[in-house]
Amino acid sequence: MGVSRAALLGFPPMHLHPPARPEVRPGSPGDPPREPAPGPKNRVRVWLVRHGEVDEAFAEHAYGSRDVPLSPRGEEQTLAAAEALAAAEIQRIVTSPLQRAQSLGEAIATRSGGELRIDPRLGEVDRGEWQGLGRSEYLARWEEQAEEYWNDPAHWRGHGGESEADLCTRTWAAFEEATSGVSRLVIAAHRNVVRSILACAL
Repeated sequence: MGVSRAALLGFPPMHLHPPARPEVRPGSPGDPPREPAPGPKNRVRVWLVRHGEVDEAFAEHAYGSRDVPLSPRGEEQTLAAAEALAAAEIQRIVTSPLQRAQSLGEAIATRSGGELRIDPRLGEVDRGEWQGLGRSEYLARWEEQAEEYWNDPAHWRGHGGESEADLCTRTWAAFEEATSGVSRLVIAAHRNVVRSILACAL
């Protein structure tokens, strides 16, 4: 795809995800095969970096695209990630505008000397009406929506927020633009942003 290597750095997220997919019956077609995205035209080494741990007041909630702060440990993780990339000759850092990721992008830019860009398309997924729900309520709603979700995972919007297709469209467009004209790039963003970029690439 034109990316020589992608290194994924990050910190353990709260596991808020759809319920397990029902077993596919023998003979059923499953998901149709899809071609991977064409990728950047130049060869570029990319680091996809997730923000650090968020403040404990939000950690057990589905905060999604809300702008929540880092915990003290998350701030330490931010500095550690910047230090780890200090000698990597990073040319550009493109970051989500949400403070937990933007502080990471700024720290990496300061330490590495790379160009800093802020791109709203790299913000975390919008979970719609489910944003702010606690873990148990959030997972209960996933269970209620499981059948509808698995009928069309790419376009499901049962929470009133973004679908997987919406997320992939905006994050891949941001990724393609970010890779233009550089050979060493950092994307400082969120779990679902990293996941969607990797999914498009594969």
